[in-house]
Amino acid sequence: MSDQINKKPTITLPENVSVDYNFERMLKSFMKQVEKDGILQEVRERRYYIKPSAKRRAELKKRRK
Repeated sequence: MSDQINKKPTITLPENVSVDYNFERMLKSFMKQVEKDGILQEVRERRYYIKPSAKRRAELKKRRK
């Protein structure tokens, strides 16, 4: 049981990334993939809790304009 608690997640490189990539290119491709997946946008949306009624009100206000 203690094995599972202390186990850290491992990070593996995708298959299409070769070892001879320099750091800047790897970082650029990683950031492009993160943007494509919409991870940062989701983090920004979840930064603060917004009540469902407030979300609906904002959506209605947006549609009326």
